[in-house]
Amino acid sequence: MARSVLGNAKVYQIEGDFFTKFKLEAEEVIDSGMCGDIVLAIPLEKPEVRRVVKKFTLLDQDSNVTNQETFEAEVKFMQTCDHPYITKCLVAGVCKDYLAICMYYYPRGTLDNYVGNLSLDLSELCVIQVACALRYLHENNLVHMDVKLDNVFLDADFNAVLGDFGLALELQPQQKTVGRSMCGGTPCYYPPERKGATDNTQLDPYKMDAYCLGVVLWALLMERDPDDGIDYFFEARRKQRLPTHLRELLLKLLDKSPSRRITVADFLKKLRRDSVHRRIIDRY
Repeated sequence: MARSVLGNAKVYQIEGDFFTKFKLEAEEVIDSGMCGDIVLAIPLEKPEVRRVVKKFTLLDQDSNVTNQETFEAEVKFMQTCDHPYITKCLVAGVCKDYLAICMYYYPRGTLDNYVGNLSLDLSELCVIQVACALRYLHENNLVHMDVKLDNVFLDADFNAVLGDFGLALELQPQQKTVGRSMCGGTPCYYPPERKGATDNTQLDPYKMDAYCLGVVLWALLMERDPDDGIDYFFEARRKQRLPTHLRELLLKLLDKSPSRRITVADFLKKLRRDSVHRRIIDRY
């Protein structure tokens, strides 16, 4: 077996409270999900700074341990991956009642809040930055498995940063597929081959990431939120007024056949020819 590029998760075992241990003041809960709460926090020694703490519920209603695997996967990926468009774990800890990850705060929120409100140039830049993050992951045999607008954070300068690695996977160097049961994701971002597949069906996770990137690009170009009932390829094909270079590549990302679907690396390579953001593509 090839050596894993992911390091062991570095997690503090905390007897007391995570916020007390790391001198953070919880300001407010800014979001809640299946795993727990997202808390905006203030470092007591730097009150002008903001951080985000992702709190994972540790025990379910029957007092069984829950979210442990998701937490450890997310910590591993964020601590190991070194890329400007991937979120970083600043510190992680296990408390008596919950698990916690402290991260940078992205003041502009997530990309889903900007559908229909971004310029074409900024939309292209955000997709390029997410694609650069995915290219980095794929080159290291890593797949995200839940690329979506909600998991793309925007910093103060509207740079896009890919986050939420709870469903991410590491593959062996020559491995090209995983069983459907290993594939997470969000239904309205599922590629055609994922829908209706049985648990033992083998799927290409790299091409699944590419399709999800296509849905993100589709939403920004079409100025519409993704929906499980939309045929993205059909809608993009009949939309003639999209920029030619982006429309062509959008259709390649959304190709219903994974064997024909373009890879993220090839998407960037082809986009580079016509993009004003080629410096980003070359550098990251």
